[in-house]
Amino acid sequence: MALCDYLINDNIVGYDCENPPVKGVDATGLLINRNDISSWAIGAIYLKCGRKRAYKIVQSGKTPFNGTQQELQEGIYINTMTNTVQFVVLRHDEDWAQQLYALMNGEFVAVLANKNGTYQAYGLEAGLHCTGAVRELYNDDTLAGWQITFTEEGATSPHIGITKSNFNFLQQLTAPCT
Repeated sequence: MALCDYLINDNIVGYDCENPPVKGVDATGLLINRNDISSWAIGAIYLKCGRKRAYKIVQSGKTPFNGTQQELQEGIYINTMTNTVQFVVLRHDEDWAQQLYALMNGEFVAVLANKNGTYQAYGLEAGLHCTGAVRELYNDDTLAGWQITFTEEGATSPHIGITKSNFNFLQQLTAPCT
């Protein structure tokens, strides 16, 4: 027997009438500085003690976080995932410049609420890094805001979920710490 056996253990059905697929994500997500996380497990993210917190990202429009996706990367020894999270920052005043610089150079974890009621974390394994920051002054879709693209490369898990109660805790001004 091999060191790692990758075996399926459930039926793959075409459509589940009780849990139909729902595309898209909710308009409010969370962004966390990766250094502020003390630990995580399937179902929960725990922040370090102190003034560490998750920051809300609120997107308006019909397709919030448009461009967010997961893609398989075929490897020589093991396949991995590339996770991409996109959002638009509509602020572009001088006070926002420091935040934009932090977004472009920091390392983050994003948590998004899927339309089907599940919550998914991106960046827990390898961190989300800014791979794109574009501001088109005549773009009607972004209202001349910044289109930010975060990418995590080399993630080994296709889905890291957290519970609704953990998502709600993380939304608090200062989340509980461990």
